[in-house]
Amino acid sequence: MSRGAMLFLLLLSFGAPARGYAGDPHAIPTSRPLIPRAERQPVETFVPEILRASPGASPLVAGPAGTYGTVALPRTQSEAAVAASGPLVVVATNDFRPPLGIDIVYSTDGGATFTDAGKLPIPVGAADGGDPSVAVWKPPVGPAVFFCTSLGVNAAGEDVIFLHRSTDGGATWAGPFEVTSATSAGAFPDRASMAVDPETGRMFVAWTNYTNVDVTIRVTRSDDAATGSPPTWAAASIVGARTQDGQATSIACDPKSNAVYLAWQVYPGYPKRDIAFIKSMNNGNSWSAPRDIGPQFNTHMCAYGFDRWLWSFSGNCLAVNPLDGGIEMVYAASVDGTPAHDFGDIYYRRSANGGAGWSAAVPLNVLAGADRPQVNPCVSVTQSGRIDVFWYDLSAGSGLDDLTDVFYTYSTNLGATWSSPVPLDPEPFHNEAGNSFNGPHQGDYNDAYSDPLAAGPSYAAFAVMDAPSPATTGPDPFAFVAQGTQVAPLRVRPGTVSLVDHGCPDGSLVAGEGADLTIPLENIGRGSLTGITATLQAISPGVLVDVQPRSYPTLASGASAVSSEVYRVALLGGYPCGTRARFRLDITATGVASTYVEFTIPTGVVTSTATLLSENFDGVVAPALPPGWSALTLEGTTAPWTTTAISPASAPNAAFVTDPATLNFERLQAPLVTVPAGASQVEITFDTRYELEQYDARFGFDGLSFDYLLDGVGFERFSSGDAIEFDNRYTHNLSRDSGNSGDRSAWSGTSLAYKTVRIVIPGLGGHTMTPYFDLTSDLGNSVAAAGAWVDNVNIEAITLGCGGCAPVAVPIAGFEDPGLRFEVAGANPFASGTRLRYHLPRPTRVRIEMFTVTGQRVATLLDLWQEPGEHGLALDVGRRARALGPGVYFARITAAGESRTLRLVALE
Repeated sequence: MSRGAMLFLLLLSFGAPARGYAGDPHAIPTSRPLIPRAERQPVETFVPEILRASPGASPLVAGPAGTYGTVALPRTQSEAAVAASGPLVVVATNDFRPPLGIDIVYSTDGGATFTDAGKLPIPVGAADGGDPSVAVWKPPVGPAVFFCTSLGVNAAGEDVIFLHRSTDGGATWAGPFEVTSATSAGAFPDRASMAVDPETGRMFVAWTNYTNVDVTIRVTRSDDAATGSPPTWAAASIVGARTQDGQATSIACDPKSNAVYLAWQVYPGYPKRDIAFIKSMNNGNSWSAPRDIGPQFNTHMCAYGFDRWLWSFSGNCLAVNPLDGGIEMVYAASVDGTPAHDFGDIYYRRSANGGAGWSAAVPLNVLAGADRPQVNPCVSVTQSGRIDVFWYDLSAGSGLDDLTDVFYTYSTNLGATWSSPVPLDPEPFHNEAGNSFNGPHQGDYNDAYSDPLAAGPSYAAFAVMDAPSPATTGPDPFAFVAQGTQVAPLRVRPGTVSLVDHGCPDGSLVAGEGADLTIPLENIGRGSLTGITATLQAISPGVLVDVQPRSYPTLASGASAVSSEVYRVALLGGYPCGTRARFRLDITATGVASTYVEFTIPTGVVTSTATLLSENFDGVVAPALPPGWSALTLEGTTAPWTTTAISPASAPNAAFVTDPATLNFERLQAPLVTVPAGASQVEITFDTRYELEQYDARFGFDGLSFDYLLDGVGFERFSSGDAIEFDNRYTHNLSRDSGNSGDRSAWSGTSLAYKTVRIVIPGLGGHTMTPYFDLTSDLGNSVAAAGAWVDNVNIEAITLGCGGCAPVAVPIAGFEDPGLRFEVAGANPFASGTRLRYHLPRPTRVRIEMFTVTGQRVATLLDLWQEPGEHGLALDVGRRARALGPGVYFARITAAGESRTLRLVALE
């Protein structure tokens, strides 16, 4: 039996806990931490080159507000954790590549580059269930010791918490050892959190303990976790056994005293939430009684595109400030616990007296209560006392879309005031990209960490998704390095860039054609911005741009405006029409550091279409299905899809399935569709109407979805995970016990009338797809509803090209050819470090060196093969360029047969 199957059976045997969750449909225990749909076994054959793991070290690049990057690890999930000691940084993440486990990426240069160490070892007969927590201890003598806990099952079939440790910065790992206080054959330890006392090395592990009769919060400790083989563990202390005690422990040690703090989310009654808090003043030997800090707050709603979202307080939501011993806390909460208003905001609270009292909750996002969702926060504190907070933010999107950023804000005065939040990624990503019936997703929590004993940045670990397509097999774990600098809080909202083309004026840009771009900037900060200028650069090869800066008017908070002059761009004659052109907009404003954003615009026109499938269900007599269509019952009592003459979108028939009051999974399978090799994208359209059981306008018990099987193998892919366009997108998040198909997006509730759905999926040329319409109904809240109708199904292959219009020649005077570029992206002169940025016109070997004014080479910063496009490099005097002292230096890049040189000034 696979680990996934074991986890699924555990949930069924435990059922709902006896205490703490009655009447709260969102508080379903997460005893299936990774695979909620595990009985289908994949046969993965479609692994695109772009997502295969990168060899060697992968450099982070200069981001809009710090640095960021990833080691490409397809089929990973968030639930990421991070810890750092000096220049050593370790990130752990769930990894779905068989066998399921924890993957480690590590850095030895302060996050400038990361290397994949592979999966943590697991004994034969055991299984790793994921959900990592990472901590580090620097003993008085010897190397730093990194620890990683995860859930698992030992060879005896007992649920356990595994512990691995590393003494070489994460490159190799010993273990696993069991946290024996958590081992049980009759309970499930979930969402373990871990902390290490920096002074003594004592390790603490806290978790939620599920049995078939109760839910308790437990904590244990070990004094030889760094050396014992195996470590010894104290008996578990049950610190939370009240009716409301729930999930998501977060534990933190005071680096300068014997105080240890533990908090978790509690369920006082839906939609309310609270946070329970306890402390130990003797380094964990005894604990105070739990109390809810109050006041209660409303749970956040599921953000669009998210599948795992149960916790408002999760991950590293608790930290101790080494400056004064204050406790910093963050969580997500909505306006009123309903989807009628803002789904979620990020709130901050502080205790300056060991948890006896807490400051009033302060929203950290700018438009609290009047914005799209902000969720999954985490917090860290630097040695200097700077508080850094990170979260997923969907404010860039609109409607039902899943566009998401990782946002960052900081406070340098113990939470009295906060910087304007800014995205750490250069462009919003589709958060649902790559999700499938057994695919990973963004996970339940993220993590942030800063070394409390040494000066340095904050590190955050999040999942970021690649562009939607069948080639996207899941999110990658991204590391973000934040330095506490206020950059210009300006962005280009997706969908707002407009184009007027010249030569073939049809609204589409083709090879050899020029265009004017209108690019609005939006002020997402807390106050007005003046002196705004922006300069456009082309990232895609074969694109020309007018590089003269444009100015913008003063912008109040929340305001948008266009530049004083349009931007001019052109495509070279050989540009591959149909390939989106990527641009970078460098932005400056008075009184803040510069930043940048990236965006793309479509190119090409439709040159041909081919109908691959067309069905209106009118050629048969109800209830028969058309030839090649079939009804499948995948779970529950058969209640199959049929045709019906009742309420079609167009007479006489439509496909229909009832919504039963039982656990069911009914599928309508269409004939196999073969996509021509030259097709750029596939467009699926159909009309649908539904009356399905929901809890509210965002959370559904029963749901309808369109999925498809790629090339006849593997798992069904979610259309919402692969689509680049989705009109009348999914409305609901489904209950995780919904026909073994929960924790995903679907249509639920009542549509009132038919609506036309349009889905565009790229990258299917040369492949086959088997379309499915799936209706799933839940286990625990079964009420019969009318059902779902589908009509007028049409699937077309679309080919994009340059078309037959001969564009007018574009004069290139004043335009910049995007060849090799090399520039300073940070401070110059600089003290502790700065950032370099460069653009490569083609795949090439890159070498960056530092020289004195006399020509002596003092450092080689980079020497590796890289792909074309924009890249960045952090120059840290203490790590990457150790030989630098104060003075004037020259940085030289050699790439693509060319070289460029920069003059740099290092200060004391």
